[in-house]
Amino acid sequence: MTEPLDGPAALWPRVLLWTLVALLCGFGLVMVASTTAVVGGPGPDGSEGKVQYGFVIKQLAAMGVGLIGAILVSFCGVRWLRHPAFVTVVGVAALLSLVAVLGIGRSINGARRWIDLGPINLQPAELAKLALVVAGAWYFSRVAEAVRSTWHGVLMPVAGFAVLAGLVFLTKDLGSVVVLFAVLAALVVWAGAAWWYFLALTILGLPLAFFHAVFREAYRWERIMAFLDPFHTAGPAGYHLSQSLISIGSGGWWGVGLGNSTAKLHFLPERHTDFIFSIICEELGLVGGLGLGVAFLALVSVGLAIAWRARDEFARLLAVGAVLVLGTQAFWNVLMATGVVPTKGLTLPFISYGGSSVVVCLVLVGLLDAVARDAPSRAGSGTPRRGATVRTARVTPPQRTGVARPIATARPLATARMEAT
Repeated sequence: MTEPLDGPAALWPRVLLWTLVALLCGFGLVMVASTTAVVGGPGPDGSEGKVQYGFVIKQLAAMGVGLIGAILVSFCGVRWLRHPAFVTVVGVAALLSLVAVLGIGRSINGARRWIDLGPINLQPAELAKLALVVAGAWYFSRVAEAVRSTWHGVLMPVAGFAVLAGLVFLTKDLGSVVVLFAVLAALVVWAGAAWWYFLALTILGLPLAFFHAVFREAYRWERIMAFLDPFHTAGPAGYHLSQSLISIGSGGWWGVGLGNSTAKLHFLPERHTDFIFSIICEELGLVGGLGLGVAFLALVSVGLAIAWRARDEFARLLAVGAVLVLGTQAFWNVLMATGVVPTKGLTLPFISYGGSSVVVCLVLVGLLDAVARDAPSRAGSGTPRRGATVRTARVTPPQRTGVARPIATARPLATARMEAT
């Protein structure tokens, strides 16, 4: 295990990281309660819908599990995270769970993305994001020179990504594939590969992938049409986006008040998961939505600062991958709810309801904390950064004094020479 660094200069990234995560998780619990606590409407006897906190309790339990995982990952340290056994276990677990969900997975809204484990549902696509971050950082740090100079260094991780993303795509989770692609692109660029390597592969593969992903599935093409004109597109996609925009517009600058949303009363589907940002804007207004965006920007900035201060290439890539998963997913969800990008099934990290998402996001925070704990301090402890100038202290020769030495008699010649120097 790595030992925590001393001094405020080494501690501030960790303090900011955990402060932001605690605020986001606390706010997420409040919004999950606001969107799910009151269900139903006036009954046949005129009674109001009852209050339930089942979603809040499950979300709180998931946060507890994720926090334990984050603490374990952080205290084990980067040295343990780079071990081939750990990388292998995470990768194999992700692949096996993705294969299993295709056979025994639970289908919700036409998508087979979850494995029913009794009280919880496991979403293997979330585990795939963690696996890509860990395996990608391990690979690129070991073959950095090959990545910078040859095609083979880039083709190998692209082939691994194709297998992982292909399995995720079969679960009808195109949003997670987008996140995985963004993480891979960032790791390739950060590892020092020639940008035109990855650009050439993207140009060659993107048209085929887009055609297969969009034009062969009617509901995805419907989402493209809804993105272009949500208020005149029939079907669920147009209805979701139009209700989301109505909800955001209803909030104005300051919102209608916490808990006073009308869109959550069965007008806006997925109000507690994919479109929870719309409810936030309705209840807390544009100010609340912008405040949440600033919080995520701060989280990404702190994560990149941790990556910049990392001790070595593996730790640096690990931090970059974790930040990209959290940042890409957060801002895509916000852009989706506001109609800037087509709708995809991506949750808002730490805010949306979803056990697997919360657990993996907190484990990614644990990875960032592990990198921050392992980073060398400014005083120069640990291995210097790549490209840093190492200064050594100048040795001052002993000064001669005016005190005369007593003349020694019968001394060995070697001893006399040593004293003379």
